[in-house]
Formats: sequence, structure tokens, C-alpha cells
Amino acid sequence: MKINKYLLYTLLLGGTMLVPSCSDSFLDQPPQGSYSAASLANLKGIEGLLIGAYSNLDGSWFQDWGNNHFNQHGGASNWVLGSIRGADAYKGTEPSDGVDINPIERHEVTPANGIIREKWVGCYDGIGRVNETMRVLAQATDLSDGDRARISGECRFLRGHYHFEAVKVFGNAPYVDETITDFPAVKNDHMIWSEIEDDFKYAYDNLPGTQTAPGRANKWAAASYLAKVYMYQGKWSDAKALFDQIVANGTTAAGAKYALNANYYENFASEKENGNTESIFAVENSAYDGSIANGNYENTLNVPHGSAARTSCCGFFQPSQFLVNSFKTVNGLPMLDNFNDVDVISDEGLSSDDPFTPDAGEFDPRLDHTVGRRGIQYLDWGPHPGNLWIRQVQNGGPYSPKKNVPSFAEFDNGLGGVIDWGFVSTSQNVQIIRYADVLLLAAEAEAELGNTAKALEYVNMVRNRAANPESVVKFADGTPCANYSVQPYAAFASQAEAIKAVRFERMLELGMEGQRFFDLTRWDNLSKAGKTAVSFDAIAYLNTYLSHEQIKRIHLAGAVFTEKYKLLPIPESVITQSTVNGVRNIEQNPGF
Repeated sequence: MKINKYLLYTLLLGGTMLVPSCSDSFLDQPPQGSYSAASLANLKGIEGLLIGAYSNLDGSWFQDWGNNHFNQHGGASNWVLGSIRGADAYKGTEPSDGVDINPIERHEVTPANGIIREKWVGCYDGIGRVNETMRVLAQATDLSDGDRARISGECRFLRGHYHFEAVKVFGNAPYVDETITDFPAVKNDHMIWSEIEDDFKYAYDNLPGTQTAPGRANKWAAASYLAKVYMYQGKWSDAKALFDQIVANGTTAAGAKYALNANYYENFASEKENGNTESIFAVENSAYDGSIANGNYENTLNVPHGSAARTSCCGFFQPSQFLVNSFKTVNGLPMLDNFNDVDVISDEGLSSDDPFTPDAGEFDPRLDHTVGRRGIQYLDWGPHPGNLWIRQVQNGGPYSPKKNVPSFAEFDNGLGGVIDWGFVSTSQNVQIIRYADVLLLAAEAEAELGNTAKALEYVNMVRNRAANPESVVKFADGTPCANYSVQPYAAFASQAEAIKAVRFERMLELGMEGQRFFDLTRWDNLSKAGKTAVSFDAIAYLNTYLSHEQIKRIHLAGAVFTEKYKLLPIPESVITQSTVNGVRNIEQNPGF
């Protein structure tokens, strides 16, 4: 019976490495290599448990090849659930590779899909680790008041994060705190926004403004996350109040902490990410430290494919033509309404030795920081050679991902490399919240409140950074790779224009960062609830995307997005495990 309870806890709510501190028989003896709660009820032990709770941000752990869990889809990058579903990217590679992603991309996923189970386990294993840390924290007696407040604040922050991830993906996800022990009886009978708010509020009130170690949540990370939770509910004034404080902390306060990096690329370079002024909260990764799972395992296959590429494998997560088209500009401004009418010229259909001249149109330089396209400098690898780095053009298109790929310099200085058969391990962090994201959310809140001048200011801060010469993509000789032109908006003529511009800017700034689908469905939900000044229809938006893309990408032929796929189904194994004496405590999402 103990084994069954443990398995249920691991599946439904997340497992831990702790065992009871007392035992009545040999059946209750702690297994070798585990610790009792009593032995960890001290500052050193609790810090170790807290690090374990942080480590689950990527959903993976590795002890040895016989004891590992590589969870490529349970962490915070959301490259499948947020970008592929959100029109940023195709799955890429070949139809027979990564087959569980195919129905997710086509919006045909079922509750038996392994990837959605990975996401559930990633969220609730993290919650389980946090709650175990909090239970042991309550027993400890050697902590100062300051350490106790800080650790409890970090725990509540992480618990808020894991629950927020679950709500974004599954909707009515159950809330589990440290007092719950009857796990099969947990219900998902309401939206848990208030519980998530309480966790982030506690973190905001108890965390310091700065932390001594990179990767640990601070007061401003909690404020940013709480404001984002408000944005999902259309609580514009509450969100604005927090954004005002965050921006003030970044611009005027003594010891100002946050600002946009001068160079857009620095957000995605391993050697620049810790200590830069833009990262507010990120998953900390490291390479070649003795543990494969400490690298950026979530993106290990999302690199150029083929013998001509240093990474050699595997060609997943290829940028969509839709995303590429969105970076076209006219007089430095985006084409908000007709960007997708004509495709940017690509080398699709050409062989690798056919002559090709990249599109001479006018572009936002963020295009070539986000997308690898033929003839354009690809990090420090040299110009992208086209389909020599593409696994199957007819399936994944002619473009390569770029934001999550290590440079040659990172390969050579130990920040990234190829391990085992083609896996690419890097120390690149996964950015969960960066300052540009905060500025654009702040701009959205201001626009919704009718403060279009303030919205303009925030949007233009982001656009001016994109226009900075330091952000221009250049060939090795220093010449720009394309005709780049980005200009700030002169003014927003109306509230509607401001909101429209902000929504588009989030696609440009955060492309391929796992956020787009959640933005689209957030705006759709707010529209249906009457909480936004400008309505938005995610179903129409995504079906327009699909109808355009399936002409070129045959794997999308016939794909249709419907209302029920705004959420993913709760894994069927979770439904089964939560059914006790014929009573089902976890209810499936509508339509599944």
C-alpha cells in the first residue's frame, strides 16, 4: 500500500526524496541514499531541499543512466506548448520523429499524449518538492528570522510558478499546499487564481530586493509574476500599480537593477546572461559540471541538423513562415494588418548549391536574432547555408531556430557542446521573465486603462533597443546582414491602436520564447469575459495561420483549431489515479 501511495503522489502531485523520520517495522525503513525529515530540519538541509525545488524548473533530473528523468516538455521553456501551438514555429525535423508533438501541433491531442503527462508531472513534482521543503522548514529551530522569511518566500514563489504553469496549460488545475496529505482527494473544482496570487504576494512581501546567488527569486521577480497573474484576469489597475514599482526600481531607485540590454542578443548568450540587467527570473543551467541534466535539456534537440552543422542533430523547433513575415517593416514600422500577405523570400525548393539572394526588403533586426535564414550570419558559425542544416525542408520549412543555439565560442569555452549522440548540452538559461516582457505587459495595462501616452513610452523603449546599432546582425566583416529599419511609433491615434500595437510587439520581441499561444488565449478569454477594450478571437487568428501555412507544410493539411484546444486535456492517468471508490476528484476539461 505504501508503494501505491508513493506512485500516486509522484504521478498526480509530484514525488520527493524524503521519507518519514520514524518507522515501526523493517518495511518502513528509509531506503539507502535518502534522508529523514528530522535530519534535514536545519539551515543546510533546508537549503538543499530548496535547491531541489528550484532544480525542477526544467522538469529533469539525472543521477546516472539507470536513474534519470529527462523531461524535455515539463519545464518552463514551453517551446511546444507555447510556441509551436502559437504560430511561432513548426515541430520541424521529420513526421516520424517526435511523434507525440504532431497531434499537439495539429490541435488533435488526446489525454493519452505523453507530452502533456510530462508537463503535468513537471508542475506537480515541483509543487511536491516545495511543499516538502516547507514542512521541514516548520520543524527547523536553527534559522534566523531573516533566513526563515527568505526561504519561505522563495518556496511560495516557486509554488506560485508551478501552479501558474499548470493553470496556463490545463485550466482548472488543483491547488496543493503543504497541509494536504490525502492526495487522491484533491479536486480541481475552481480556478485557483486567488491561491496563486496569495503565494506571489507572500513572496513579494518577504523576499529581499536582491539575492546573493544567481537564479534565486527576489522581491521584483515576485512582483513581476504577480502582475502577470493580474494581467491574465484583466485586473489592469492592480497590475499597473506593480509595474510602476518595477519600472521605478529599474530606472530611478538607488541601486537600480533592471534595464534593457543594449544588445538584444545578450539575452540569449550564455556568457552574458547572469549579471545582465534584463533577466528578472530564469532557469539556471550549466554545462560540463558532472550532470547532463543541469544543461539546457529542454532545447537539446532544437539546433541545426546535418553533418555540415556542428551540432549535427536534430532539427526540431523550426521557425514558421508566419513568424518570419511578421518582421517586415515599412518606414521602420511593422505591417500590423497585412504582414502575412506576401511571404519573405526563402530558399525553399532550391538545392544547397543553387544561387540565392536573401530578400532585399526592410526588416526588424530581431528577425535575424530569432531565425536562421540562408545567406544571413548565424551567430559566429558563418552565413546560414540553407538546407544543408535542415533535416526535411518540406516538413519543417527552410529556417533554423537561433535563440537557443550556442555559438562556436560557447562550444569552445565550455558553455556548450555535443554529448552522447547529437544531444547538445548548453549552459544557456531559459528566460521565464525578462524586463522587455514586463515593459510590454506594462504597456498593455496602460493601454487598457486608456493611458496611451504611457503605453507608447514603454513600447518605444523596446523598439528603440531593437533599433540600437548594437542589436544589428552583422557579417564577420561588420556590414549589416540585411536592410534593417526599426523606428519608434510617433503616437497612438486611439486606445484600440495602442492595444493592437502592443499585442504585435509581443510577437516580435518574444518570438520563439514559448509565450505566444498563452498570449493569444489570454486575450481571447479576456474578450469573452468583457475585460478588454479591444476584442480578440484566438480561434480565427490560429485558423488563419493554419490555412496559410498548410499550403506549404503538408503535415498541417486539414488542421483546425477549436475552442476546446485553448486548454490541453488533463492526462488520463491522472484522472484514473484520482478516482476513489468510484468518485472522480479530478475532472477532465470540456470536450475531451
